[in-house]
Formats: sequence, C-alpha cells, structure tokens
Amino acid sequence: MMIEVMKEAALAAGSYMLNSDEREQTNKTNTKDFVTVADIKSQDIIRDKLRQKFPDTIILSEEDTEEERRQLYVSGYTGFVLDPIDGTYNFKRDMKESAISIGYIELYWANAGSGAYLNDRLIHVSSHSALSDASVSTSNSYDGEAMKRNLQRHLAIYEHSGEMPWTACNGSGVLIWAWVASGRTDAYHHNGLRPWDNAAAFCIASEAGARISRLDGTTARFTDADILVATPGVYGKLCAIFDDPAFDKKLLR
Repeated sequence: MMIEVMKEAALAAGSYMLNSDEREQTNKTNTKDFVTVADIKSQDIIRDKLRQKFPDTIILSEEDTEEERRQLYVSGYTGFVLDPIDGTYNFKRDMKESAISIGYIELYWANAGSGAYLNDRLIHVSSHSALSDASVSTSNSYDGEAMKRNLQRHLAIYEHSGEMPWTACNGSGVLIWAWVASGRTDAYHHNGLRPWDNAAAFCIASEAGARISRLDGTTARFTDADILVATPGVYGKLCAIFDDPAFDKKLLR
C-alpha cells in the first residue's frame, strides 16, 4: 500500500534527522535560505525507499533544480513531492522543530462513455458484496445535527444487519467518491453534499461501475445533497437499510 511505503520512508528519514549533526550548509538565495548536508541525505533516504516500490514514478524534492521542479506545474502532473527537512534553519540550530513532508499527486478523471481513470489506468469499483468485509465511508459535516445523522445512519447498518463494515470518516468527500470508483473503498453515504463535491466525482464513479442514488434509492442528480454511492454488490444492501420504514427518515436523511 502506497501510504505504508510513504510512512516507512518518512520514519527512516526522520530517524536519521533526529540523530544527525551534519549541519554544514550551502546557501541558495541568501544566508537564511540554505541547504544542509542532512537535507540531501534525508532526501536520498526517502527517494531510495520510494524507488524500491515505485521505480517508474517521478519524485520531486524542494532540493531539486528549478528546471526539475517546473514539472510540478505541468497539467496532469503525477508523482511524489517531498520536502526532506522542512524547517532547515531550526534543524541547523538544533531547535527540534523540523518536519518531513511526502505527498503524492494523482489525477482521477472520466469522460462520459469512455470509462474512468486514475492517471492513465482504467479503474473500476470493487467486487465486494458482503457487508462484513466491506469498507463503508461517511464524512464530516460543518453542521453538528447533519453529522449526527451521518453517524446514526452508519450505526443503522449494524442495527439492521448485525454486521458492522470497516468504517472510515475522511475529510474529503470528493476523494472518497474517487476511492469508491477505484475500489479502495466500497461505499459512501452523506446527507450534506454540494454540487461542487459531486460534479466530477459523479461522472468518475458512474464510469467506474458504481451505483448512485439518493439515500432513499431514488434517482440522484449531482445537485442532490443526500447521496449513496457504492459498488453494485453492496449498494442494494445499504439502500434497503437506509430506506427501511422501521427507521426514522428524518434521522437517516
């Protein structure tokens, strides 16, 4: 899993940084903007770890040349972006207030009738059908009452079926849509989405084979606030739970 490799790389570089006294510097633009020996060694540790698992993926660092870093601004850039030591001045002065940053930039896209893609790879929803081993997500809401309904609806899955799926509550509804489309998670439900959350994601998930509706099972538009998007094997089971008359509709939606 990519995130585990990134964590391993960050921990390895962090361990080196905590124990390093290689603070010799080379100035970049001025005496306050510099790079130390430790920056370069931390960068090399991270690159080595990432390349072991992702040998063909671009890895760009703050310490690369300006020409190399221009790739970041090219439309559709995909790859790792890292800062081997953020807070180099603090590191040089042994202040113990520095950090390592590793990010991965990827692009989900779709064209109606032509499939959904992660970068240039065709993606599809998962084949999971059992709630017991499915991954089901909701996400946070700015409104406390709306968030309460999200959580109570999620608990209704267990109350109705006796099975609690693997639960995630991430901070980006857009990203969760994309994860359903690429098979990283199996379903997403929410009662407070907005058109800008749904527009691109609606197309991507549809093209990847997801079932999409409102929480009561009726036809959804990207302008709807209450949405259920899921792999076909899980969709029907969740829709039946969320639309069960035994549950208070106001509570669930």
